[in-house]
Amino acid sequence: MTGQNHENESQGPSLKTKLKAWWEGYDLSARNRRAADEAPPPTSAPAPAKPAVAQPGVNRWGKPLWSANRIQVAEQIWGQGFSTPGGADHVPYLVRPLGLNPAMSVLDLSAGLGGTSRAMAAKFGCWVTGLEASPLLAKAGMERSFMAGLAKQAPIEAYDPENFSFARRVDAVFYKEGMFTVAGKDQMFDGIEVHLKPRGHVLITDYILAPGAKLDDLTAWHQHEPQEPHLWTKEEFANAFAQRNLDLRIAEDITDTHRGLILTAIQRLVEHMEKHHLDHETKMNVMDEVELWVRRVNAMERGLRCFRFYALKPPE
Repeated sequence: MTGQNHENESQGPSLKTKLKAWWEGYDLSARNRRAADEAPPPTSAPAPAKPAVAQPGVNRWGKPLWSANRIQVAEQIWGQGFSTPGGADHVPYLVRPLGLNPAMSVLDLSAGLGGTSRAMAAKFGCWVTGLEASPLLAKAGMERSFMAGLAKQAPIEAYDPENFSFARRVDAVFYKEGMFTVAGKDQMFDGIEVHLKPRGHVLITDYILAPGAKLDDLTAWHQHEPQEPHLWTKEEFANAFAQRNLDLRIAEDITDTHRGLILTAIQRLVEHMEKHHLDHETKMNVMDEVELWVRRVNAMERGLRCFRFYALKPPE
């Protein structure tokens, strides 16, 4: 799967074609495949003016980012307890640089439904506090931690990334593909540095603007993102670490891995949907969710990259 929206005769129907065929309820005959490709894809409503100040848990058009139904759809795509690419099997690879162990405390700044926080706690025995910008996701995440017997070892709480604060210092901070939506990245970096213990670790995976790429190349993606993107370059991230005396050890492009997780999960979803009937609300959420991630994959071919940054705080 390439993430392209056009059908290739040698490869069979495209992902969008299969999804549209499923949506309309017809078989993928040659005639219907062509009609589906020529028809306009399902689209979200036109973007009204965004609110002056971004609010946690609300999209740029003033509506809730999440609903119970969308949570159900996300878990179907990414796995139980996850709302973004990379399930429990992916977590050890992702957090490997942190060197987690049972003596460590971790702050997860993009907890979502808490799947990554619980995976870290269960796999490595560390103590994780998950913070999530969406109150609805945070509540659902805490319920899942309670059900997993990890309410104390991996609690999930709501917070405002634009006004980041925490009550104590930790051994490690982890932030998974969330900082690109934060306008005040400097206050976020200041908070990370303040809340890290001496010799503490920070690991950030995030979307960045590739060298030589222009925001104009990403207009379609930028305009349709639920939260307004505030992209930094690799150099801006490196400068933010350096300005706070955080020793940047890894700046790694993980776009291919990230893209693969997305495409594999969506393909599984397509196969699942071909065998199940869904109500209208669920269909709408499935289409919205798939379009969100297909747009991101397409943006990765035009200058959006996913990077992993790892840094150390020096001893006092």
